[in-house]
Amino acid sequence: MKNKIFLPICLVIATLAHAQDKNVSLEEIIQQSLQNSKSVKVAEASKGTNEYKVQSAKNNRLPDISISGQYLHIFKPNVDLKIPTESTGGSTIVPNQLLVGQANVSVPVFAGFKIKNAIKNSELMVDLSNLQINATKENVVWEAINLYFGLYKTQRSIDVLNENLVRAKQRVKDFQNFLDNGIIPRNDLLRVKLQASNVQVAIDEAETQYRNINYRLNILTGQDENTVVHVDEVKELQNIASNSQDYKNRNDVKSYDLKDKIADNQIKIAKSKYYPQISVSGGYLSMNLDKIATVTNATNVGVGLKYDISSLYKNKADVDVAKAEKLENELQKLTTIDKAKVEMNEAYQKYDLSKKKNLVYNEAVEQANENFRIVKDKNENGLADTNDLLEADVQQLQAKINQVVGDADEQLAIYEYYYTTGILLDNVQ
Repeated sequence: MKNKIFLPICLVIATLAHAQDKNVSLEEIIQQSLQNSKSVKVAEASKGTNEYKVQSAKNNRLPDISISGQYLHIFKPNVDLKIPTESTGGSTIVPNQLLVGQANVSVPVFAGFKIKNAIKNSELMVDLSNLQINATKENVVWEAINLYFGLYKTQRSIDVLNENLVRAKQRVKDFQNFLDNGIIPRNDLLRVKLQASNVQVAIDEAETQYRNINYRLNILTGQDENTVVHVDEVKELQNIASNSQDYKNRNDVKSYDLKDKIADNQIKIAKSKYYPQISVSGGYLSMNLDKIATVTNATNVGVGLKYDISSLYKNKADVDVAKAEKLENELQKLTTIDKAKVEMNEAYQKYDLSKKKNLVYNEAVEQANENFRIVKDKNENGLADTNDLLEADVQQLQAKINQVVGDADEQLAIYEYYYTTGILLDNVQ
């Protein structure tokens, strides 16, 4: 009976544990990171805010309409009527309340181009938000690629280390037999045991690093935090032909072009105070003064003109501030371009170096394999001691790990070059 209950429970636990393991490609990781990134959602929300600001700026062109009403109770006023009235027998008319109702409409006709430029600025801010969204997506994708390659390198290194550990454990068994038969001294056995322990420590450290990277990747992609990601083989990219030094696709550079237009509009908005404001207005008034007068259908239409004379001497500072901000933006753009050139050059040099290192790593693996074979044969024939054998084994292990890491670093360097030139999204979607 107990076995009948225990078996289904074990099957369920095994199914859940298996469901937490997941084989994913780089393309899937990138797609998940873009869909679930909180940074991208914040950037998109910021764009929505700026779109509302455009509508808010356009609303300034609409007429202002207001309706108001008042009821006033009057306490024993002194009334001196200038209008001749019929005799009231010497009595005095004393009103005790006043009712006023009015409606007004005002339409701006000219505001020194302030409304027009404010709308344009709001629209440019939406364009700037689009660039910010693209820049945020690029950053998220670059982070996802780095984490994916980090998993890939760590996973492959663990595979190489595990292969070496199997050989190291077998060597411990062999040396134990040699010791038991009096062929080798005890310290030789201790050396091979120490090397096996060192390999195990390296595996433990690599697995810890793998779990840390895996956790960060789960957070970035919005997956369950306990999901164990297993990476597929990384698709080989085409080689970079030359260092183009083309920074025009970078979002940070393009953003300064928009910021320059915004700065121009800010100068125009600041100068708008030098102009008069003209508006057309209309209204309706209804009034009742108790016992004295009633006014209805008092409509009016007119033109309003307002000019702040003090702006002639006060507004110059605001204009100078706007001009200074434009100059600052232009200088920041030049600084950003210089930074972009340095980053692109360093990324290309990193790629070029990774290619050269890979050629050496591939040759080193062949050399290390052959060296280990020769030293192993010599050791078996008593021509090389245990130190020589262990040193050859370590060199072979390091050569294999270098080859695994080097292949991944070369591909990662290509993605980094795409990232620094602003074309990363074009090459992953």
